[in-house]
Amino acid sequence: MRKLVLFAAGALAASASTTPAWADVTPVAASSVQGTLVHGTNTEQTAAVVTGNLGQNGPNIVNFSGDTNGPGDLLRLQDGSGQADVTGAEITLGGTPNDTYDIMSGNIWLTGNLGMTDIEFGLTSGMVGTIDFTITALAADGVTVETFNFNDLAIGSGDTFYAFLASAGEVITNVHFSADNPPGSITLIKQVRIDVAPGQALPEPATWAMMLLGFGATGFALRRSRKNALLTQIA
Repeated sequence: MRKLVLFAAGALAASASTTPAWADVTPVAASSVQGTLVHGTNTEQTAAVVTGNLGQNGPNIVNFSGDTNGPGDLLRLQDGSGQADVTGAEITLGGTPNDTYDIMSGNIWLTGNLGMTDIEFGLTSGMVGTIDFTITALAADGVTVETFNFNDLAIGSGDTFYAFLASAGEVITNVHFSADNPPGSITLIKQVRIDVAPGQALPEPATWAMMLLGFGATGFALRRSRKNALLTQIA
């Protein structure tokens, strides 16, 4: 398959029409940012939200969701601990690797309100078309939420790579993409690389696991407390 690396002059023109020149989030050449590679978790996931590790055996904090042309809008993160490959759910369980639903649109974000200074990723398509991006970011004041739109960027037949860079204290909180011509043409999200914004400490994997267990225990205790209160009211 042909590999297309963005950033071409046409993409510059397309983004310039929707984003002011002083914007603090901009599309850049994919080769210019080389963050930490997102990996699988050794366990295959099929769910509305699948979550990969930031780095091999790193914290399990990189989330993917999307709309697909299949039931339930389920995504699939492959088995194993290699680089994370995200597709739509399998059409036939246990089928071939290509037997998956297309992704029509999707989101990439980090757990725990962590922000990104940059993100790079590849989208695989079976046909030539265009794709729209909406980047949500938090301004340097830590309060103002901003959105940056980059519409009608080219996507090739094969792998096309995109990258977005935040500057001036901005941090990226969500990357949304939508294949608009033709719709539903994304078959794979791959080679996702992320740099977490400075000053945001990443927990060690064991610490992160304990935090998740703690959140689960807290949720269980709250549910049990509400249930007991309800039974008391009924009595």
